[in-house]
Order: sequence, then C-alpha cells, then structure tokens
Amino acid sequence: MSLQECLQKLASKQDCRLHYVLTAINIANNAGNIIKDCYHQVKTVSTKDCATDLVTDTDKLVEKLIFSSLKTEFPSHKFIGEESVSNGESSELSLEPTWIVDPIDGTTNFVHRNPYVAVSIGLVINKKSEVGVVYAPILNDLYVAVKNEGAYLNGQRLKILNPPSCLSNALIAFEWGADRDSNVLALKSRNLLDIMQKHQVRGMRSTGSAALNMCMIACSSLDLYFEWGPHCWDMAASNLMVEEAGGFNTTTLGCDFDLMGRTIISAACKNIIEEIVPTLTQIPTRRDDE
Repeated sequence: MSLQECLQKLASKQDCRLHYVLTAINIANNAGNIIKDCYHQVKTVSTKDCATDLVTDTDKLVEKLIFSSLKTEFPSHKFIGEESVSNGESSELSLEPTWIVDPIDGTTNFVHRNPYVAVSIGLVINKKSEVGVVYAPILNDLYVAVKNEGAYLNGQRLKILNPPSCLSNALIAFEWGADRDSNVLALKSRNLLDIMQKHQVRGMRSTGSAALNMCMIACSSLDLYFEWGPHCWDMAASNLMVEEAGGFNTTTLGCDFDLMGRTIISAACKNIIEEIVPTLTQIPTRRDDE
C-alpha cells in the first residue's frame, strides 16, 4: 500500500486523522522550504543550556510557522515545542491531542551545512503517537506514519527487511548529545567500547539527528539506535515510524517506550535489544515532564 492508498483508506472511513496528516505534511513542506532557503546562508547562532546546545533564528522562525499554522487549524489542541519549552513553556503531556514539534532536529548540522536536518511533527493522543511526519528538506526525504496504517518514505510503504540475527551483524547508531560533563562523557565512552568489544558490531554511526536515526531504522538503513538525552520532540513522530515499519522502541533499560523518559533504544528486531541492554551502563537522565 502506498501513502496515497493509505490516505484514500482514511478518507473512505471518514477518519479524522486524514485531516491531521495532510495538515502536518503541508506544514512540514512549508517549514522545509524555509530551511532550504537559509541552509547556505550565514546563521545567527545562540546557545541554550550549554555552549554546544545551539539555536538559530531559523529554528525560532520555523517553530513559529508550524505552531501558528497548527493552532489555526486545531485551536482546541495542545502544543509542545523545543524552542517554546526553552523559553519557559510547559512540556507536561496530558491525555488531550497534543502536537509535539522539533522545528529543526539537527540544529548543529544545520549550522555546519550538514544535510542531516529534519522537521519533526508528531500528534500524540492519550499519550500515544497517532500521526508522525518527519521531513528532511536537504535530503528531500518525507517520512509519514499513521498508527495502524503504516509508515512511508516519499510515498512508498516502509517495511524493515532482513533484521540482523545478532548484534555482530548490526550497524548501529548513537549520539553524544550536547552535555560535556566529564562523568557523562566517560559513561558514554565506556558504553561504546563495551559494545564494540563484547558484540563486535559491524559499525557505529552518529548522524546528529535522533529523528532521522529512528527513521533510518524504519527504512532498514540502520539496525539499532540508542541514546540518553533525546527529548519528546525528537521522538514523537519518529517512534511511530519505527513501529509502523515493524521495528521496536524501548527505554535503555529495555522497558516499554516512554515518550517523556528521554532514553531510547530503537531497533529492527527485539532480539538485538535484549542483547544490548545487559551491556549498557545506565546514565541518569532527567525526564521531560519533571
């Protein structure tokens, strides 16, 4: 089934998610056009929590566009956005329909003209993702997922193919994140060495975008991604992409996925999650709803 067929199915059932997903796709494309226009320009860069946690004027402009468009279309819904939370707004997640947005996932990449940059728009209802749109404008890749109706890349259905039988056959991804605390860096370094030494994985990658890491699980370009520190706006759309393509999401403890918990393992299959969890040394991470 193609994305077009999925949309036709939603229309035939008069499923309200048709309106949600079409609106999100349109807004993501508009946001992507702004990013394209600014991509090769000199950026005005400032910092948030630390010197490596960057924000640009384009982040703020894109989030303003996304939220103004969503609020016009869905005035009764709630909203959580990366830049809004940075400015002091709440990130508490209720049972009500909530749009969770990262205007530019991969801001450091954007500043350095690295193409792994994405707009992430997720709709969460009853604390579960129902619609996800991730648009990588420089790569020209549009990912769309609707709960129980599939995940799609540029209109074609995604299905994870030939998942690895064990970690030694896997290509995995991780991220260092923005925290430069020496203890945190030491724990992350220890985890990488332990994984390489114990499991002899085929390779490790770090794209700089949590949303795109998870999307690459969905399209079989990666087998596993783990991280401490991603926020709900990094994962609200992309966790659905993984699940609808046949993959799995858990915490770094191997427990049920927790959107607000700020730890993630996404994988093509359960067995490699079960294999990696005992190897990991856990890193204390503050939740998004604390």
